[in-house]
Amino acid sequence: MSSCRLCNSSFIQSWTAQDAKSGETLSMALCGGCGLVQQAVLPTDEALKIYYSHNYREDYKSTHQPKAKYVYRAGQSARDRLAFIERAGINPQDKRLLDIGAGGGEFCYMAGKAGFGAAGIEPHVGYSDYARQQYDVAVRTCGIEELGHSEVDVVTMFHVFEHLAHPTDAVKKIWSVLSEQGNLVIEVPNIHQSDASPHNIYFKAHLFYYSRFSLMAAVSQYFELVALEDNNNLFMAFRKRAQPLQSMVLPSAAQIMQTQIRLNQKGWTEYLVEGGGWKKVFLRAAKTVGESRLGKLPARGILDKVWEKRQKQKQPSWLWLSTGGGLIVAMELCLNLF
Repeated sequence: MSSCRLCNSSFIQSWTAQDAKSGETLSMALCGGCGLVQQAVLPTDEALKIYYSHNYREDYKSTHQPKAKYVYRAGQSARDRLAFIERAGINPQDKRLLDIGAGGGEFCYMAGKAGFGAAGIEPHVGYSDYARQQYDVAVRTCGIEELGHSEVDVVTMFHVFEHLAHPTDAVKKIWSVLSEQGNLVIEVPNIHQSDASPHNIYFKAHLFYYSRFSLMAAVSQYFELVALEDNNNLFMAFRKRAQPLQSMVLPSAAQIMQTQIRLNQKGWTEYLVEGGGWKKVFLRAAKTVGESRLGKLPARGILDKVWEKRQKQKQPSWLWLSTGGGLIVAMELCLNLF
């Protein structure tokens, strides 16, 4: 591939990187038109379809169906994603939600508890079966290219968009199934982030590496931005345009240069100091403690526990603290553990 898969512009920078899982060499490139970082050589569509339906979860999780700790992590992620959706002003009442790349169905289950009429699609056979069996959620075993024309009000994609080989086709398809004023919510890794280890940036399954600028460009023809949280991951919510624009809105040269600068800055010093990498050993230890409390809870029970914790945190207790000047009110903070 000699030009950008998103905007067809020429590449302005090329390099090789190592796949964080296998050590395989990847050919990488930066587009001069939209600033999208991408693999310069992509697998065929047929190869990708087989990989995501049968091998992807095994490669990344070493399992055909989710283990308890992965259910717990997915439940916590679902809680955080629902909180972002709420902050973006998307009300679940009478809203039909479609989760693309639904995995084991954890987000669909939690979204249903939040009030959405939630369904999903997931190409992996084992994970989609698990979603139906464990949570009784409507998750079809298929990819986005097989999506029908049933209308929905909200489409979500969490760590999915970077895997799609034809992003413009995907955006157009999503626009066509959304109701008037419908919302698209996307979460992707942020190529500008500083908290990723230099050994943990590039993956063969991640075909594209978005910044806030290139992600906005990717959807701009069909959607307008509603909310953005640009931290270690990109959370972005969009509203459907009544009519598509003639073409996508490309980033400025300065914004593309910002991506070039960030690529050159990545390294161990940035990761350990600015990215807080030195803290991760302690965070992993805390995570292990939390996950050790799962015991033999079934998958649905694990998610129900996470949901109960979320509801308690939304109804904080109040502590009266005595001070020299009188009484003040402070909100009680809770740990995100069972």
